Amino acid sequence: MISRKEVERLATLHSEEGILSAYIKVDPRLRYEPSQPAVKFKGALKRFARRAKDERWLAVAEREKDRVLSFLEGWDASGRGLAIFSCEPANIWEVVHLGVLVPSWVSVDTTTNTALLVQVLDEYPRFVVAVVQRDNASIYIAEQRAVEKAAEVQSHVPGQHDKGGWAQARFQRHIEFHVERHLNKVIEELHQLYYDRPFNRLAVGGTEETVNELVKMLPEPLSRRVIGTFSVDFKHQTEDEVLEQARELLHEDERRSERQLVEQLVDAAESGGRGVVGIDDTVRAVFEGRVHVLAVAEGITKEGSACQNCDYIAAGDFGRCPACGEEAEKIPDIVERAVEGAYLTGAHVETVFGEAREWLLARGGLGAVLRY
Repeated sequence: MISRKEVERLATLHSEEGILSAYIKVDPRLRYEPSQPAVKFKGALKRFARRAKDERWLAVAEREKDRVLSFLEGWDASGRGLAIFSCEPANIWEVVHLGVLVPSWVSVDTTTNTALLVQVLDEYPRFVVAVVQRDNASIYIAEQRAVEKAAEVQSHVPGQHDKGGWAQARFQRHIEFHVERHLNKVIEELHQLYYDRPFNRLAVGGTEETVNELVKMLPEPLSRRVIGTFSVDFKHQTEDEVLEQARELLHEDERRSERQLVEQLVDAAESGGRGVVGIDDTVRAVFEGRVHVLAVAEGITKEGSACQNCDYIAAGDFGRCPACGEEAEKIPDIVERAVEGAYLTGAHVETVFGEAREWLLARGGLGAVLRY
C-alpha cells in the first residue's frame, strides 16, 4: 500500500545524474512465469529508447538497466504492480509494491516520475468502514486492497447490561444521552480521519437501531460518503466476516459506477457524442490523446501491431505504420499498450467487471469517454 505522504517523499528525490523510474505490471494470470517482470521491464525499456530524444537519458537507462534486472530476476513476484526508482551514483534505490495493476513503463529525468503513483491514489480511493455499537466502535481504512484499523472508540453507557431491562423513562433518557454522546465521539473520529486522510466512501455496520441513529447524525461531507449500511451479529461474526460484508457494499457501489460509465460512453458513441466503443476506434482515440476515461473489460487481451517509431497501435497486422510510414512490430496485447498510452496522456483508466464487463465485451471490450 502506498500513501500520499510516501508519494510526496518520493517526488522530492533528485539527482543531476538522472533517475530511472520504472513501473512494471504483474499479471496474476502469469505468476507461474518467473521471468514475467523482467520481460515486461525490457519491453518498456525498449519503448522508452524509441521515444527518448536526449542521448543523456538513454545512457542513464543503460546504466541502471542491469541493477533493475538483477532485482527483478531474483524477486518473487507478488501483488499486481511494482514501481522502482533507481540512480546508482546518488545511491537512490526505492521499490514500491502495489496491490493494483499499472502499465509497464519507463522514464528518465533528474527527478522521480511519480505520476502513476498519484493516479493509483486517485483511482483507488480510501474506503472507510465504521462498525458501531452503543458503547463501542471500530473504524477501519481499506486502501489499495489493504485494510487497517484506524481508530477504536469506547464509551461508558450505564445500564447497558443490567438485568431486568430499562424500566424507568428517566433512566432510559439517561442512557440515550450517553449513547448519543458516544456516537458523537465516533463522528468526531470520522471527521478527523476525513481531514487527515480524505476518503470517498463510507460503510456503516452494526445493529439496525444504532446504525440508523449514527447515519442520521452524520454531517456533511460525511453523510454524502455513505454508500450503504449492513447488519452485524456481534456475538457470532468475526472481524474478517464483518469486513467482508463491508467489501460487498463497496463492490456493489463500484459495479454501479462501472455500469453508469459504460452506459455513458455507449450512449455517447451511439449518439455521435464524446464517446467511442470497440477496439479499433478506442485505440485510435488513445493514440490521438483524446481519451478522458478509458473503460477496459476485465481480462480482455488482443493481439496487434505497434509502430517502432511513433508507437501507433492497432488490432491486426500492418506492415507499415499508417501514421508515419515506419515499420511495425507484432505485439501480444494492444489493450495493455492502450492502457499505458491512456495513463501517459493523463486519462483515467477504469477496469469494469460483472454486468458492465459483459455489456462492454459485446461491443469489443474497450471504450472511452472523450475529451473532444
